[in-house]
Amino acid sequence: MKKRQYKIKSFINNLENNKHWYIISIVYDSATYFRKLNNINDLFVRLSNSKSSIIGQINNRLYWKKISPSGLYQSILTEENLILNFIIETNIKLNELEFKSRIKKICPYILIKIGYQEREEFDKLVNTYFSYQQNIELFGEAKRERLAI
Repeated sequence: MKKRQYKIKSFINNLENNKHWYIISIVYDSATYFRKLNNINDLFVRLSNSKSSIIGQINNRLYWKKISPSGLYQSILTEENLILNFIIETNIKLNELEFKSRIKKICPYILIKIGYQEREEFDKLVNTYFSYQQNIELFGEAKRERLAI
């Protein structure tokens, strides 16, 4: 657990050194989400590794490879809603409409908010990410990062 917590803190502390970073929050109706997907992590798996695509575009797996994202996401489940909060860094700037379309095709959402390098949104979420009780998943380089302890 300590290694994982260190990786989370390291990712957050180094975020502003990266070219492109986003705070993304997606709100789903819980019933709709779990009718379409098996578990909370299924959205991430389908976005990053499925052969599904939107019309005229490359499949999700190739798209994910192209943007080469790294980061973390947290899920908050209530009786009515599932909220997925992402902090993502990418090699290239996201086409927000394309990203929203890919997410919506996997499962229709109630609301999606994408903030590009918004310090205020970052500050709001960062305290939550330091909490040991939260369900946080790392991905990309943030997950693979070797620890220099």
